[in-house]
Amino acid sequence: MDSQSIRDLESEKKIWSGQCRVSRMWLGVNVHTDKVLHFDLILMDSKGNDIWVQIPPVLIENFKKMLKENHGYIIKNFDINTTGLKYRPIGNPYLIQFSRKTTVHHVPEVPAISTFKFSFLNASQMAGKLGHVEILSDVVGRLRTHSDAITTTSLTRKTIRKELTLQLIE
Repeated sequence: MDSQSIRDLESEKKIWSGQCRVSRMWLGVNVHTDKVLHFDLILMDSKGNDIWVQIPPVLIENFKKMLKENHGYIIKNFDINTTGLKYRPIGNPYLIQFSRKTTVHHVPEVPAISTFKFSFLNASQMAGKLGHVEILSDVVGRLRTHSDAITTTSLTRKTIRKELTLQLIE
């Protein structure tokens, strides 16, 4: 199979032949009513590209059983649009939306695809972000140390994280 990059996706394409890894998963919830609005994913490809995925409430149970963080997949038959949203978790302006026709095939051997992606900016670049709220910056600082992966388990999920030590830049 000729593998494609996430960046090759355009609004009219609905079949993608690239392999991807689920980097993150979470429920999109209305903060005022606690109503679940969608199930969200971030997919990463072998070239370091990422894309945001939303699964509507009526399809959450079907896909939640099939998808796991840090696993690889080939996903076909979906809609792709520009987000048009004021806030988004990543810089990619496109959003994949699953439908009843979407198929997900697990890939047992995931190729060299990163699990996470970080975008670091110099302090001098932050001034240009003032007033731009599409993609928010989490921290302004310099990475000093990082821990090995730490696994924590709650009643509903297992989380793998790293502890970072930052020097704030002022």
